[in-house]
Amino acid sequence: MSDVQERTTHQMSQDDVYAHVGQRFRALRTAKRLTQADIARVIHVSPQQYQKYEDAHTKCSLNNILMLAQFYNVSIDEILPLGALPDTKTEEAEMSPLHGPKLEADLLSRLVSSYVKLTGLDAKLRLVQLVEAIVAQGRTGEHAE
Repeated sequence: MSDVQERTTHQMSQDDVYAHVGQRFRALRTAKRLTQADIARVIHVSPQQYQKYEDAHTKCSLNNILMLAQFYNVSIDEILPLGALPDTKTEEAEMSPLHGPKLEADLLSRLVSSYVKLTGLDAKLRLVQLVEAIVAQGRTGEHAE
């Protein structure tokens, strides 16, 4: 990625990121001459739901992005540039070396890399369920210490 592209992606809003994901989904699908219904079956959603992903009316889950990257045999950053994550710096994040967008991008990259290395669908599903459980736990304010 060039310096110009990198600066541009860091300035993308969350809506811009999902619009980019939708455009990439459409480009990959049309290049293979597939219909939205064909792809909807691959990720087990309705054709209407998949259309909303392409049109950026609904946010696509990381699991579906990963399944489509695998289906199209492309790396995840060809769909979702890891540098395109919105900048979410806070005062605390700026002061602490243990936080910040760069670390978050690294952690996301490590998570995706681990997911891709898993060979069985069952193991991939368990990883996604674990991450979803951790997210749900964080939303309810519970912390395991």
